[in-house]
Amino acid sequence: MMRGTPWVVVDADTKQTIQREFGKGEIVDQFPHKDHSVFLVQSGSVPSLPNTVLEGPIYSVGIFRDEKTARTLAKRLSEI
Repeated sequence: MMRGTPWVVVDADTKQTIQREFGKGEIVDQFPHKDHSVFLVQSGSVPSLPNTVLEGPIYSVGIFRDEKTARTLAKRLSEI
């Protein structure tokens, strides 16, 4: 895991989407959801909003400094 790198919660269709959009990020955890998954990613860069959330296949992105907060939110999102 990368030190000083933000924790990113990403609600997306597939793991491949995460790997493509967050090329330099690391998928730390995955929480299954109804039609897709919520991923916990450590990444120093986040793709631009219009290309991801507005056009898909990413549904939401949250950026956090603290792992505990990010992990808690990722779990909760997967339960909605």
